[in-house]
Amino acid sequence: MYKKRRYKIVEIARKGLILLTLVSVLTGCSSGSSVSQSDEVEDRRSEFDRVRHKNSDVFAWINIPETEIDYPVLQSENGDDTFYKDHNEFKKPYEKGALYIEAANLKDMCDFNEVIHGSSPADGSMFGELDNFLDKDFFDSHRFIYVYMEDNSLIYYIAAAFTRDDTRLLEQYDFSYASGCSEFIDEIYDRSNQNKLIREDLEAAIKPEHFLVTLTSNSRTVPGKQMVVVGCLVGDVAGKIDRYVDYGNEE
Repeated sequence: MYKKRRYKIVEIARKGLILLTLVSVLTGCSSGSSVSQSDEVEDRRSEFDRVRHKNSDVFAWINIPETEIDYPVLQSENGDDTFYKDHNEFKKPYEKGALYIEAANLKDMCDFNEVIHGSSPADGSMFGELDNFLDKDFFDSHRFIYVYMEDNSLIYYIAAAFTRDDTRLLEQYDFSYASGCSEFIDEIYDRSNQNKLIREDLEAAIKPEHFLVTLTSNSRTVPGKQMVVVGCLVGDVAGKIDRYVDYGNEE
């Protein structure tokens, strides 16, 4: 008989992670020197609402502070996983495409691994900066991914950045079972990959019960490889992120 364990978000980053401060910024409740940050969040939410009003495929907005990654995230309502490779957030033809998830992922961000795809133009737009995360100074100074949704705001702590074989993650791993989640976690912590940085305070901390977001694009620095930046959920403002983890026949 299959065993399912109910899981709700817990804090996994150990030091230097003050979630109350982060939540205040996300919800616009900060004061003093953080007022400008709150204004930025409100502007971003307004833009999110404006774009979503024109295209119902828009379900979230992603931002990594002090980078160019600040865009809506889409999922084709027709299940066409290739549409936003060459169309923008308004469904207009655009060579850089848009940021999107596949039909196999849930728009409520409650999957074990939400895989967000994007192009990597030479001008650094879209996901063109992902390769920068292989630089330790850049990796150390960019720790959080923020995802804004209609009724929630999420904080992901960037756990790892690395290049990998250019395969489709949602096809390679069956994330509906804990075993498939564990296989991807093993890949994250595999030290045989030289093009990899891992956050020290998350060393061996990620479990199948957690929630990940993986940003992925073709690597600009390692031809033929896929660049990924993996974040682990540490902040869920509305408390809506939850799922059952299926351990199959494990005791």
